[in-house]
Amino acid sequence: MKEKLDKCIQVVDQQHSEIPGFYTYYLVVAEDHRSYFHYGIDQIGIIRALFKRFFSSEIQGASTVEQQFVRVVTGDYSYSLQRKFKEQLLAVLLSKKRNKIDIAKAYLAIAYYGHNCEGTFGISNLVGNDLKLASESQVISIVARLKYPKPLANVEIWEEKSNRRISYITKRCQLSANKSRLRALHTEDLRHCSQNNQSLRKP
Repeated sequence: MKEKLDKCIQVVDQQHSEIPGFYTYYLVVAEDHRSYFHYGIDQIGIIRALFKRFFSSEIQGASTVEQQFVRVVTGDYSYSLQRKFKEQLLAVLLSKKRNKIDIAKAYLAIAYYGHNCEGTFGISNLVGNDLKLASESQVISIVARLKYPKPLANVEIWEEKSNRRISYITKRCQLSANKSRLRALHTEDLRHCSQNNQSLRKP
């Protein structure tokens, strides 16, 4: 476990600076809207998923951003309670070592978005080299691919699912009370960009 935790921490430290902070707003709205109220695992989501499973046999996910990040880093996608428990434990431990925004940015920097579209390189292919200039619709489209990565075949079916996911995320963004958090993250990115440009101009 320690080796896996150290690897997760290393990836966060290496990758988080590649993604603009405002991307995390859309990620949280889509994948983990209680993110700022838990420490790596969403107890409410787990209870809801168990309730749905027991009473309607419906399978729902309850993975947090931290859990999804751990899953990608460790490469363990097996269907077992043991794997899930280890993933949750690592998510909690990681959240004590690194902040949520950095974990979320690192997750986006390594995530799989579809065929020949992975990580920061994949995002830049979709929105251009300057990730800070991406529009809201572009970022939402990227986040939608986390649930529905673009396949090599059956693109029409994927487009239908992707459009439904995009519509869902867009509506959640419109209803979200965290727009101020988005503005703060975007302002922070622009400030860092301005500071970097000023430092480059210095002789």
